Amino acid sequence: MPKPPSDPDLKAEFAAHIGEKLNELSASAVAAALGVKRQMVYKYRDGLNAPSAEIIRRAMEAWPGLTLTYRGKVLRLQDFERKPVLTAKQATQYELWDVIKKLDSQSVEIEILDREPSSSSLQLGVRIYFRKH
Repeated sequence: MPKPPSDPDLKAEFAAHIGEKLNELSASAVAAALGVKRQMVYKYRDGLNAPSAEIIRRAMEAWPGLTLTYRGKVLRLQDFERKPVLTAKQATQYELWDVIKKLDSQSVEIEILDREPSSSSLQLGVRIYFRKH
């Protein structure tokens, strides 16, 4: 899927800010603040590349007071705050004997999977359902 075209006004404004920073700091210092290579700093300055939201956030963290205008809206650092990462539900550790004590006919299901008539062999499937009380 192709990337949507970047906003030329945002690119130009970010380029101007990078140009100002390059008058104050070295390209290496600007690159370190943004977490990019020096070549990318020059591409931002020349308006060849549009910054991602993450790069804008890093710039705003590195240089307090930096704002950008996007489609008439003034963007500040709080507009780029990271949202908490959702994680998978954590597995619960049970003590075996505590679980066995709580078993009842509703929480255990036993199924005969295979039996051989010529021997006393029987293959069972056991499902145990854990419910929070």
